[in-house]
Amino acid sequence: MTKSVDLLEKELLHVFRYACRRDRMDIAEFILAALEKLDDERKLSSHGNRPLNDAYRDLIGTCIAGRP
Repeated sequence: MTKSVDLLEKELLHVFRYACRRDRMDIAEFILAALEKLDDERKLSSHGNRPLNDAYRDLIGTCIAGRP
């Protein structure tokens, strides 16, 4: 991946988190789909710290905290 795509993923993660904090799950879902698309395009994905994984962890944390 290029640095510009990596930056795009990080920015999308920021917007995803902002949408979740504002209870705009419709927007968060749209941004999550964009993160999934970018992640699918990775040729050599590492299992480390990827923005999509961070977004999924945030969702899990939201569910555990009792938010729908």
